[in-house]
Amino acid sequence: MIRTINIFLFIALMSVSCSTRTNDRELKLEEQLIGLTSVHNARQLGGYHIGDKRIKDGLLLRCARLSALSAEDSMLLAEKFRLQRIYDFRGMEEALSAPDIIPGKATYRSLSLSFDKGGNLKDTKFEKDEDLIRLLLENAAHPGVQAMCTNLYDMVFLDEASHDVYRRFFADLMTLQPEDGAVLWHCTQGKDRAGCASAMLLAALGADRELIMADFTLSKSYYDPHVSRIETRSDAQKNAINTLISANPDIFEKTLDKIDARYGSQENYLTECIGVTPAMMDTLRMRFLE
Repeated sequence: MIRTINIFLFIALMSVSCSTRTNDRELKLEEQLIGLTSVHNARQLGGYHIGDKRIKDGLLLRCARLSALSAEDSMLLAEKFRLQRIYDFRGMEEALSAPDIIPGKATYRSLSLSFDKGGNLKDTKFEKDEDLIRLLLENAAHPGVQAMCTNLYDMVFLDEASHDVYRRFFADLMTLQPEDGAVLWHCTQGKDRAGCASAMLLAALGADRELIMADFTLSKSYYDPHVSRIETRSDAQKNAINTLISANPDIFEKTLDKIDARYGSQENYLTECIGVTPAMMDTLRMRFLE
């Protein structure tokens, strides 16, 4: 029986040089990576330009899970970034099966968010890591997998249970001071649940659609060299691999379109659904922009 497919991708970090454009500026993946070699898709929002300001370096970090964090990378997070808080968006059983390694004095917050095969939020028990890609390929045509390939970001942005998770993320974020060090959020691959958190935070900081999409697309730039090694034999397999192992900007943007149509803007969505008030946005901009 098909189970929710949350892909663990354990392939050695490759040297990549990929970019995407926003407002005549090129976002280069290699410039956003933070130097972790034991964690996938580990990068920052620092350096992004928003209007006449930019996001401060080294404070807002995003990545895949930290269960294989090396001693060297742990020291980097603790000493260079002075990591003060980790937000884990994985489901409860995901987190229990592969617990995060916590660097230095950082504190950990579980913000459990996972889906069943019908797109409902629930805890998920995972297959062995080495079986996941095979399982996905074997079941690529299953309606549950196809639903995730079509509606993955609707499940995150437009579900009430999901709203509660991100509401807690922003509420906790407001209690922290950037002078005390960086914050880091992640899920399994650091591209979907963590990617939506990044999109929301960028919107709260005043980013436009172009920058939000460009940041999301860097996950595709990161994972595409890895998925190119996976042999697919049907359109369904290719679509599942490109969406659930790499990242799919097309379905992400369609969800942003739905948000704009329903709420008028990303900022209105944040206020109405996530409880991020204009005053909170002002505070975040004061703390994280320069």
